[in-house]
Amino acid sequence: MAETLLGGAVTFIGQLGIYDVVLPFLLVFTLIFAFLEKTKILGVEVLKDAKGNEQSFTRKNMNSMVAFTIAFFVIASSQLVRVISEVLANTVILIVLGLSYMLATGIFHTGPTEYEVKGWYKHVLSTIALIGVLLITLNALGWLDKLYYYLQRVWYDVNVAAILMVLFFVGFIVFITWGNTTPPPPKKDGEKKDGKKEGE
Repeated sequence: MAETLLGGAVTFIGQLGIYDVVLPFLLVFTLIFAFLEKTKILGVEVLKDAKGNEQSFTRKNMNSMVAFTIAFFVIASSQLVRVISEVLANTVILIVLGLSYMLATGIFHTGPTEYEVKGWYKHVLSTIALIGVLLITLNALGWLDKLYYYLQRVWYDVNVAAILMVLFFVGFIVFITWGNTTPPPPKKDGEKKDGKKEGE
């Protein structure tokens, strides 16, 4: 397939080192500078205005030089740049995953009142939406086939069968005992915890 014009531009930008040098440098410099400005670790300068009132200002020149130096040290290490790129990419995947789940479950929480899903149906459909989004994400990352082959290989293992049996019994007990606990009757005025009235 022929390469598009915008795709070629992105490749050219990557060859210039924008992704490996410029963007990591700007990111680290911005984060370090904001941290130094917020915490005021390097101190502040106290100046007086025309009325004699003292005002404190952060030392932006020192903060910028420290942030500039740290950012240069970071981009000098290709391993650090690779780690930063991988962390940001995985963080974006989590953000997209959460946004997709909110979009999938939003159809059950909005809309006209007569068509709104209520009760336990909403929880079941939300769980189905969560499972669907997770399966789609795993398939896009190429992990779904690996997970399928792994489960297919260990499905008949004794340990897996024991874990599934324990989970089944725990779920069954929780389902049976769910909602059967009745709260104690409300205490009347002038009555103690043991049911006797005050003064008895």
